[in-house]
Amino acid sequence: MTQTLQTPSKVAEGKEDAITQLLRAAEDNHTKPLWAQMTRLNPPLPNPQCIPHVWKYNQIRPQLLQAGELVTEKQAERRVLMLVNPNRDAPYTTDTIYGGLQLVMPNETAPAHRHTAFACRFIIEGQGGFTAVHGQRIKMQRGDVILTPTWNWHDHGKDGSGPMIWLDGLDLPNFMHFPVHFVEHYNSPRYPAEDVDSNSSPIVFPC
Repeated sequence: MTQTLQTPSKVAEGKEDAITQLLRAAEDNHTKPLWAQMTRLNPPLPNPQCIPHVWKYNQIRPQLLQAGELVTEKQAERRVLMLVNPNRDAPYTTDTIYGGLQLVMPNETAPAHRHTAFACRFIIEGQGGFTAVHGQRIKMQRGDVILTPTWNWHDHGKDGSGPMIWLDGLDLPNFMHFPVHFVEHYNSPRYPAEDVDSNSSPIVFPC
């Protein structure tokens, strides 16, 4: 009986054909080989997509104030200019943080809603503004940081004259990868809230 010996190249070619057939069969079962994507899924170094960038407040502020004249509170719900990283689309300010400058004008209300994303507000400019978080209304002062925990009803308002401007920061980009982010709107512009005495309240932390 004569035995045919295959050359190494023929053996390799046969193995490649077998692997190709295996992968096609795997596709039919909606499976894929991890070994083919191991490097992509487990990179040796971080691979952020956002790039460093500086947003100039004195350049953005006039546009935000113009929006206050042209876009009503009802049209906007939240009158915000998002800080969009030059290397990505909205809502990415960084790979993990969304930032935006929000404007509320006198006697306006940014209506109550709640969402899965965590939020903080860094107050930049204005007097007479307030935010209410789950029934606790607190006045805004320049330099304050106000936290809005996940799934807490919250709204914003403004008494007196002049604009109220702050920086919003949310972990919204994280929810772009996990399809669990959503918003629920309250049935009234403002959620029932009581004023907080900032001198004695345990939920206010002085700098």
